[in-house]
Amino acid sequence: MNSRNILAVIILLSAMAMLGGGTAEAANGTVKVTFKHKDAAGVEQPLSSAYLYLRDGAEPPPLEKSFRNADYIFGPSDGAGRINASVPEGTYYVRLTRREPLDKVAQPLGPPEAGDYTWTDYNVITVTADGVTDLGTKYADFFSKPITITGVVVNSSNGVPLVGRYVRAQPEPCIEADYSSFNAADWVDSNRCGPEKYMAQRRTDDQGRYTLLLREPGTYYIIESKTLGDKHVEMSGNRSSTGWAMGPITVNAGDTIVLDDMQVPPAY
Repeated sequence: MNSRNILAVIILLSAMAMLGGGTAEAANGTVKVTFKHKDAAGVEQPLSSAYLYLRDGAEPPPLEKSFRNADYIFGPSDGAGRINASVPEGTYYVRLTRREPLDKVAQPLGPPEAGDYTWTDYNVITVTADGVTDLGTKYADFFSKPITITGVVVNSSNGVPLVGRYVRAQPEPCIEADYSSFNAADWVDSNRCGPEKYMAQRRTDDQGRYTLLLREPGTYYIIESKTLGDKHVEMSGNRSSTGWAMGPITVNAGDTIVLDDMQVPPAY
């Protein structure tokens, strides 16, 4: 092949690369789901006028009991409770919500309120280009009034409120590693201040106050620390190996708990 032909091939390949490497938008896939509720007799009832909320799965997961703005909202569901949505390919967290009663708010969209039909999943789904992601039938629960835990974090040496501290609820205490024994059977591994679980977490305000919202009754430990931990991921909980704890405390559905001041030593 002479130099003129080589040059012609290079130009042709370059043009093809430019055409193929354009700014085309990501292709869409399809997400299908049917939303239902079982009444007191166990009879399935389809939920029309429900909406599908999707949030980018590449972001940190949502806090256990909190809801952020969705990246995409699809709906409403039809009379059989079905939604068939064309969704850009990617990974997503999913929520389904229907207002109950439907006319209780002028705007049907937004985070669930007490009494709404809701289903939420903290695992991501994957939508592929031209593919179908069929979520099947999801059964709603009534969204309940959250459990509220409030308190104040103060410096134990002088009582001054500690501002901007991370406070969270978690179902087990912090465990620090202990390998001091010569017997490996006695060694204790650290849980790095709790399980990797979607937890309620807030920062203290300018008066050291915090409010945690939970939906699941149970026994919790309240953990305070200065940082988010070595993962720097707020939404999956504070993974710091240092912190100060209160608890355990047991809460029931609908409880409003006001805790004594959390007295935190300066080192924490």
